[in-house]
Amino acid sequence: MGSILAAALTDYEVMTTEGTQLGTVENITMNPKTGDLHALRLGSHDGGSGGYHEIDDGQLIVPADRIEAKEDYLLVRPPK
Repeated sequence: MGSILAAALTDYEVMTTEGTQLGTVENITMNPKTGDLHALRLGSHDGGSGGYHEIDDGQLIVPADRIEAKEDYLLVRPPK
């Protein structure tokens, strides 16, 4: 996947490559020294966690290295 501005991911719907809808990108974490994307924080998930970690406020944390493609949805590989 080529370069994408982090702001372009906010409010994007996220789905696993297996078809599980995970929710919407609410926030993005990154390394401030390198600018590398660290993780996506998703809210509004109705389809389950897809195996991803859910934090206390109900958001899902999806590591950035799981992102596969940005199409109609942001597609992510399920956790190992």
